[in-house]
Amino acid sequence: MSAIADIIDRDVFRYQLAAIAEEMSAALRRSAFSPIIWDMLDYSCALIAPHGEMLAQADTIPAQLGILTYALQGIVKEIPLETWRPGDVLVCNDPYKGCTHTPDIVLLSPVFHGDEIIAIAATVAHHVDIGGKLPSTTAPDNLEVFAEGLIFPPMHLVREGVQNETAFRFIAANVRNPRACTGDIRAQIAGCRTGERRVAKLLERYGVERFKALVGECLNYGERFMRNAIAAIPDVTRSAEIWIEDDVSSKEPIRLSVTVSIHGDEIEVDFSGTDMQRRNALNCPVASTYSMTLYAIRCVIGMETLSNGGCNRPIAIKVPAGSFLNPHRPAAVGNRHYAQQAVADVVLKALADLVPERSSAGCHISFPSFRAGGFDTRPQTAERYGEARYFIVHDIIGGGMGGHARGDGLQAVDTHGGNCGVLSAEVFETTSPVRIRRSELIEGSGGAGTHRGGLAMRRDYELLADNLMVSVFFQQGDGRTAPWGSEGGEHGRPAGAILNPDKDGGRKLSSKEIGLPLSAGDVVRLESAGGGGWGIAANRDAGLAALDAAERYA
Repeated sequence: MSAIADIIDRDVFRYQLAAIAEEMSAALRRSAFSPIIWDMLDYSCALIAPHGEMLAQADTIPAQLGILTYALQGIVKEIPLETWRPGDVLVCNDPYKGCTHTPDIVLLSPVFHGDEIIAIAATVAHHVDIGGKLPSTTAPDNLEVFAEGLIFPPMHLVREGVQNETAFRFIAANVRNPRACTGDIRAQIAGCRTGERRVAKLLERYGVERFKALVGECLNYGERFMRNAIAAIPDVTRSAEIWIEDDVSSKEPIRLSVTVSIHGDEIEVDFSGTDMQRRNALNCPVASTYSMTLYAIRCVIGMETLSNGGCNRPIAIKVPAGSFLNPHRPAAVGNRHYAQQAVADVVLKALADLVPERSSAGCHISFPSFRAGGFDTRPQTAERYGEARYFIVHDIIGGGMGGHARGDGLQAVDTHGGNCGVLSAEVFETTSPVRIRRSELIEGSGGAGTHRGGLAMRRDYELLADNLMVSVFFQQGDGRTAPWGSEGGEHGRPAGAILNPDKDGGRKLSSKEIGLPLSAGDVVRLESAGGGGWGIAANRDAGLAALDAAERYA
C-alpha cells in the first residue's frame, strides 16, 4: 500500500462514503410524496465509480441496490460518459437496459472535478404508479413490457441544471397520480444533489489524486475480503432447485435451478436448468438475477465489512439467455420481484450446508401484495375536498424467516431482496377508502424444528367505497412451494388469500387475482408464509417449547 492511502485513511474514507449514501437516503425519503417511499422505504441510494463499480450504498432495498451498476452500464452505452456535463441528471427504467421493472426509476448524476467525472450519485425509487392498465402499474398477466407503463430509455431529465419540462409534462399526463410521481422524481433528484455536494466536500479535503487512490484501495480491500472469505470454504459444487407459482400462463409451477461451484477464492453460479421465460410478467430481468445472486452469496459469506463493487470481482454468474431469469425483450417483467426473491432462496438453499452458522431454513418469499385504486366516493371525502378524489394504495406484508443454527426465525419480516415495512394502518386509512381490520401473527405458522421458523402475518382489508380496482398477488401458496425446512426441520405454513373470510369461511383466492370485482363492505384477507424449521422438532429445548405454547407461537 502506498503512503498516499494508508490503512487508517482507507477505512475512514469508506465510512465517509457510506455516510454520504445515508445522507442521500435521508434527503430522498424526507422529500418524497408517496408512502411507498417515505413509510415503506422502497427506494435506494448509492455512489458509483465512473468505471461502474459500487463505492457505497445506504441500507435500504438489496434488490434495487444491486442493479444500479448495471443501469449505469446500460445508460453509458447510449449516452457516453464523456458527453455528460455538470448539473446533468440522467434517467432510465428500461428492464432491458440494466434496470429492474418500470416502476423502479433510476436517476444518475455526475460529480465533476474540473472536466473529469470523479463519482456518480445514484438513486432508484419504486413509484406507486407509472401508467399501465392497473393502478400500481404491474399486472402478472401482461405479455409484453410495453403494457407495463412508461419506459424511459437512457435520457437527460436535467441537462446542465435545466429541467426537461417536456419530460415532466409527458410523465404527468400518463400516470394516475401525477403530483406524487413527479414529486417523487424530484425527491430522487434531491438525493442525487446531496451526494454531489458531499462528494465535492471530500474532494476539497483529500484532493483529486488522493481521492482516486482511496477509491482504488477501498475497492481492492472489498475484493481481498471476499476472496479470503471464499477461500475459507472448501472447494465444492452444490446444486438446488425450488418452485414458484405461475397461475397466469400455466398451472404448472416455474422451476429455478442453480449450481454453485467454489474453486479456491472464486465462486461460479450457474442457473442452467431453470425454466424458459413464460408468457406472463413474472419473468426476471437479468440485472435483478445478478443482484439477488450477489446478495445471497454475501449473506452466506458473512459481510462483516462495508460492501462495495470490489466484493463482486471473485463471483461469476451464468444465466442462460431466454430463460425465466434472463428473458428476451419484449417479455413482460413487471412482477419480477417474485422471481428475484426466489433467486436468493435457491442460491441460499444450495449453500445452506456449507456455512451452517450463517444459513437458515427457507424463508418467506411469498410477498403478499394488496393493490387498490379508484375514486374515493365517500361523503366525507367530497365534503373535505369538494369532489371525489382518485387514490392509489399498495401494501406488502412480511412473513416468517427460516429457523437457523443459532435460534428461531424472525416474525413478520420482509426477507431477502425486500426490506420494506408494512404500510401503517393510519397511513392506509388517511390516504384511501380502505380500513385495516386486522394485523396479526398467525399462530403455528412457522415450521417446527429444534429452532422453529418465524411466524407469518395476517392482514384484513375492508373496502369502504364501490367500483375500486383491487388486485391480490402472492407466492408460496402450497406445500410444494412453501418455505423449506433444513436439517430435519418442517416446512413453513403456505401463504394464501381469502375474500370475505367471515362469511361462511369466504372464498379462497388464487395466487394471482387481477382486477377483482368488489364492493364496499367486502374484506380481503392476506396471509404470508411462515419460515421453515431448522433441526428435528423433538430436539427443541423444553423451556422454549413451553414458551411457544404460552405465547401461542406453536
